Amino acid sequence: MSHIDPLPLASIVVATYRSRRDHLQAALDSALAQTWPRLEVIVSDDSPDDAVRELVAGIADPRLRYLRNAPPLGVACNHWQAFAQSRGSYLAILNHDDWLAPEFVARLIAPMQRDARIAVAFCDHWILGEDGRIDAARSTENTQRWGRAGLAGGLHLPFDGLVARQSIPVAMGALFRRDALPAALPSDAGPAYDLWLAYLLCRPGAGAWYVDERLSGWRDHAANLSTAGGLDWLNGAATCWEAIAGDAAFDAQRARARTQAARLHTACAGRAWARGRRGDCLRHAWRALRLQPGGRALAALLLPILPVAAAPARWRPRSIAR
Repeated sequence: MSHIDPLPLASIVVATYRSRRDHLQAALDSALAQTWPRLEVIVSDDSPDDAVRELVAGIADPRLRYLRNAPPLGVACNHWQAFAQSRGSYLAILNHDDWLAPEFVARLIAPMQRDARIAVAFCDHWILGEDGRIDAARSTENTQRWGRAGLAGGLHLPFDGLVARQSIPVAMGALFRRDALPAALPSDAGPAYDLWLAYLLCRPGAGAWYVDERLSGWRDHAANLSTAGGLDWLNGAATCWEAIAGDAAFDAQRARARTQAARLHTACAGRAWARGRRGDCLRHAWRALRLQPGGRALAALLLPILPVAAAPARWRPRSIAR
């Protein structure tokens, strides 16, 4: 009698766009090296050429699926489209330049199978250099910065505080339930989709599980979305913090959320002004001022009438190496 493999229980989503070949190869190798047997790896490609498709076609593994997006969807919708195409009950995001330890899925899926309240299980992660080498000192600093140093392993219920401290690395060290996701992300989530995901997973009655080990690695390099930042990321993050500030389930985090939203809207105002988008500058400045009246927001509100040289240096246009 022939053996028929069961449907995958976990899906690893890799959203790509003009991915560097060696980085993507390492990421896919780590995904396919998982000790968890019921697995699929989905590559969802926004690239304008065939480089990613050709790389994936050269990997002879039936667990690997390739999706081509034409026209390209953008980073947030690229992930959401792949989520919709996945077959697993549990989802993980693997950035196209990152890495997973072989036991990543197995370690995170175990508590979720035992407890239906857990919407997301997460771990700590290493910081990698562009060459893939672990930077131990920066990894320790990163763990401390995002509130995972001393964080108790196990169940956190509720976990609104973890969301507010941004302790859950949704895009680089987490596994979450597919059925916990809403039908769509807000249209302006953009590159801040991971912050939105953490917020949307944190619903009343849901818990998070922390595995106090580094089971993944985040590669830091100039082309990384998180490193590059930009107006789209700032806008997506600002609107997320604004949504958190207005959510009754996050009452205890309202002050922090309002501060974060105001800070990011102020930064958006500066970036928009530097690009000559005076209307957007004014809109973001007003939103910042409503959230947290103060000098910085008021200064941003005055930007449209100031010359470029009068603005803080971090808001002025600057050349970008190509």
